[in-house]
Amino acid sequence: MFPKIPIVTNSLKKRLWTIIIVVVAYLVYISLGDLIPQYWKWIGFRSFERSIMTLGFVIILLISLSGLALSEKLTSLAIKDGLTGLFNQTYIKARLQEEIYRSDRYHYPLSVMMIDLDDFKDLNDKYGHIVGDRILKSFADLIQEMIRASDVAARYGGEEFLVVLPQTSCLDGAAAAERIRKEVALCPFRIGAHLEKIAQFTVSIGVYSSPYHGQTVEEIVNLTDAALYRAKTEGKNKVVVFIK
Repeated sequence: MFPKIPIVTNSLKKRLWTIIIVVVAYLVYISLGDLIPQYWKWIGFRSFERSIMTLGFVIILLISLSGLALSEKLTSLAIKDGLTGLFNQTYIKARLQEEIYRSDRYHYPLSVMMIDLDDFKDLNDKYGHIVGDRILKSFADLIQEMIRASDVAARYGGEEFLVVLPQTSCLDGAAAAERIRKEVALCPFRIGAHLEKIAQFTVSIGVYSSPYHGQTVEEIVNLTDAALYRAKTEGKNKVVVFIK
């Protein structure tokens, strides 16, 4: 289930699909009519008229398909981060709000983790921003590989990433964060075309689980960020669970 981002409305997509179905039905009708001897003579359509109508319907079909593809592209641009391909901050906040409501209604736990690349500025200074972007993309791919299909990951800003873990207890959330931390610490990230060009770095992760304290999006994000801040100030390359 996806939060509603009002870029392309569902009504527009429904209209486009209706046009596409009507046009395809007409083209099928034309094709079947050609198989029946004397059919078009009975109907009263001459060959030239049918050709003009068919061309017009094909043009309408192409325009409708292009509009549908463009609407999907606009929707994707509205909710995805252009560099990493993960969801963006706007989307993840809307999705987190939905998961909070669902957690309250069905009484299951909800965990959130905030991940920050340690000393990322030093990596940028050492290798350059192009390599820094490549590292962020590789790290985003790693997150996607390590989380469940039901989890939602987003680039929250800069080198910070937010992961929402529905139906996940505090202990399970901390365990998932620790797996990511260990994998990053052991994983060499390629920074160039050659295998020998690699970068090594670590991450700090803050974890928060509800429904123990705040229940709004802002409260949960702030508490998760507070846990991340502790991880950074206590030496980095570690997981800290928020405990009040």
